Amino acid sequence: MEEKKKNKSKLPIFYHVLKALGVILIIVGIVVGAVSGWNFDLIIVYMLCFFFGMVCLIIGFTPEMSKMAIKTQRHILEETKEDLKDIADTQADVSKGAVKTVAGAVKDGLEEEKMFCKHCGKEIDKDSKFCQYCGKEQ
Repeated sequence: MEEKKKNKSKLPIFYHVLKALGVILIIVGIVVGAVSGWNFDLIIVYMLCFFFGMVCLIIGFTPEMSKMAIKTQRHILEETKEDLKDIADTQADVSKGAVKTVAGAVKDGLEEEKMFCKHCGKEIDKDSKFCQYCGKEQ
């Protein structure tokens, strides 16, 4: 457990500054709005403070949100591992016949040497001296 704490990377100060700045801007926006009696002339000031405060908070918490998303994904995979294995096994069983058919066709195709007429391009017997379609010599 001690080793896990040592390996934890610390967030750059930038994210902590953004979190603090976000909270300050939101508070300033609320205070300016409340002190002015939510005056319509100052709406742009407290709306901008609130908006930029929220943006700063979102960016400041991005690393934590990313870590939570990764932990959530790991949890989901761990909880569904057996189901995923069952699905993969079922898909393998379903496709097994098709794979055998294709492999057999490929094998048969490789074993049979086919020949095509040099003149008309139609398939002829491999030991033919003349094409049975155009009659020309091979």
